[in-house]
Amino acid sequence: MKLGITTLSMVLVIWNGLVQDLKAQSFDILIKNGTVLDGTGNPGILVDIGISDGKITAVGLLPDASAVEVIDARGMHVVPGFIDMHSHADRSLYQGNVLDRQASNLVAQGITTIVVGPDGRNPVWPISEEVRGYSDGGTAVNVVPMVGHATVRREIMGDDYEREATGAEIEEMKNLVRLGMDEGGWGLGAGPEYRPGRFASTEEIIELAKVVSEYDGFYYAHQRSQSPLPLWLTPSIVSDYTPPSTWPEGWRLTATDGMHETIRIGREAGIRVMGTHIKAKGPATWGQSAVDVMAIDRARAEGVQVYLDQYPYETFGGGSVEVIPKWYYAPVGTDRSGGLDDPFWNTSGLMDNHLVNLQAHLDDPVLLREFLEDTRYILDLQGGTDRHVIVISPRDESLVGRTLGEVARSRGNSPTDQLIEFALTLGTPLLRSGVRFRGLAGSAQDVEHYMKQDYTATSTDAGIVRDPKPGRHPRYFGSYPHKIATYVRDKGTITLPFFVRSSTGLPAQIVGLEDRGYIRAGQAADIVIFDYEAVQDSATILDPGGGNEGIEFVMVNGEFVVRYGLMTGKLPGIPLLKGN
Repeated sequence: MKLGITTLSMVLVIWNGLVQDLKAQSFDILIKNGTVLDGTGNPGILVDIGISDGKITAVGLLPDASAVEVIDARGMHVVPGFIDMHSHADRSLYQGNVLDRQASNLVAQGITTIVVGPDGRNPVWPISEEVRGYSDGGTAVNVVPMVGHATVRREIMGDDYEREATGAEIEEMKNLVRLGMDEGGWGLGAGPEYRPGRFASTEEIIELAKVVSEYDGFYYAHQRSQSPLPLWLTPSIVSDYTPPSTWPEGWRLTATDGMHETIRIGREAGIRVMGTHIKAKGPATWGQSAVDVMAIDRARAEGVQVYLDQYPYETFGGGSVEVIPKWYYAPVGTDRSGGLDDPFWNTSGLMDNHLVNLQAHLDDPVLLREFLEDTRYILDLQGGTDRHVIVISPRDESLVGRTLGEVARSRGNSPTDQLIEFALTLGTPLLRSGVRFRGLAGSAQDVEHYMKQDYTATSTDAGIVRDPKPGRHPRYFGSYPHKIATYVRDKGTITLPFFVRSSTGLPAQIVGLEDRGYIRAGQAADIVIFDYEAVQDSATILDPGGGNEGIEFVMVNGEFVVRYGLMTGKLPGIPLLKGN
C-alpha cells in the first residue's frame, strides 16, 4: 500500500515513541533533511527535528514547520551527542580558565556529556563543591559526577592508607559515599590499580558499592590489573611486596583477576558494573579479549549487569613513557618495595646522580641480571621493541619517529643495550632516559573484539588539552572520529548504527540518564551532525593535536558549541545530578 505524506509522518512519529501533532509548528531550531540515527541501534531514517527551549520537541516529517534558525542537514547524519564514559576533564572544568572550560578538543569530536572520576578521584570534596565549580564558571559539556573511592578512602584514612581498612573505617567511608550520592553522584568510581585504592580489599569496595546500589547507581573502575602484573610492579619487586590478605593465593594478579573482581563486585553488591578503558596490554596478554568476553557473557547470563568501555586505539597511556625503572637511577640498595607509583621517587632527590647510580647497577652482575629482567618485562608490556616509537629526543632529534628496534639494529645493539646507550649518552637531569617513547601495546584483534560486543561503550580516557606535545595520546583529539573513520567506514568492524548506540544510548543506559542519549521528543537537545563520508581524524602520535574533519555541528542543551565546523566558545553544559 502506498502511504500518503500524512500517514507516513504519523508512522515515523510512532516509530519515535511518541504521537505528536504534526501541524505547522514553530521552533527555535529546525534540523531538516538529515538521516537520523536515534541512539537505539536502529537504522537511519530521513526525518526532521524541532528544538525549543533546549529540548527536542518534535521528530518527524515537518514540511510546514518554521524556526528562528533552520539547519539543512541534507546528505549528513544527525545523532545524539556522544557521551564519554571515561573522562579526565573534571579538574580543568572545575578550576580552569574559560578556554579550558570550552573543552575544544572534546566538543570537536562530538562529545556533549562526560562521565568523570573513573579512577576514583574527585577534583574536590564534597560533590556539592565540585558541582559548584562547574556551575560557577560554566562548561561546554554536561558533567556526570561520581563518588570517588580513592577520595573517600583518603578522607577517612589520610596518609595511613597502605593497609586494609578496618570495619569502623569502612563504615565511615560508607557514610561519605551516601553523602556523595545524596548530593547527586551517579555511582562509585574506583582505581584499584592506583594509590590509595590498590591497598583496598575487594570486600571494602563491595561494601561501598552496596550503598550505591541503594540509589540504583553503578560502579566502574580502572581494574586492579590490565596486564601480566599491575602497572606499578616489575618482576624484581614481586617478592618484596605483601598484598592484602584477600588477594588470590600466589597473588600475581593479571588482567583476568581484574575482570573477575569487577564481576564479583557486581554480583555481590547487586549493582551494574563496568570495566573501564578495557584493553589487553602487551603481547603476553594478546588474546585476553576472548577470556574477558567469555567471563562477561557468562556473568550476564547469570544476571550480573556487566559492561565495558573502550577508546579505539592500539596504544595506551596518556603521555610518553620511559622503559628503565626509576630505581636503577637511584643508589644501589634503595628501597623500592613501594613500586613504580611510589611518590617518593619524584620527591626524594635520590636520582640526582642518575648516571653514576645507573652505572653502579650495570657493573654488578647480580643487579645487571635484575635490571635486564625488569627492562625486558616493561619493553614487552609496552608492545615490544619494534612498537616503541621515539617521540621525544631533545639531544638528537633525528631519532624522533624511529622505533627502538630500528635504532638498535642500525647500531648493532641489543634493545636493552640501546636503552643503556640512550641513558648514558643522551640522558639529562630532566630526562634521565635520554628519549621517551609511545608504545603500541595493543593488538588490532583485541581492540576490535572488545569493540564488537553490544555492551561496550565508547570513551576517551582524556582530559582537556589545548597545546599537546608529541607523545600525547591521539585519543585526546580523535577518539570518536577515529572510530567512525577507521572501524565503521574503512574496516567495517562495526556498523554506523552500532557505533552511534555505543556512544549515546548505551552510555545513557549504563549511567541511568533518562533525558540524554537518544533522538526523541522530550530529550535534551544534545545533537551531533556529521558528514559520514568526510569524517576523518588526523591526531597522531607525533602530532596529537591534529584536527578533525566532517563534524559540522555539535549542540549542547540546544546551543551550538560547534557550528559549521568551527568552535563557538559557548558554555551551555550543566552538571547532571542524579535525582534532579
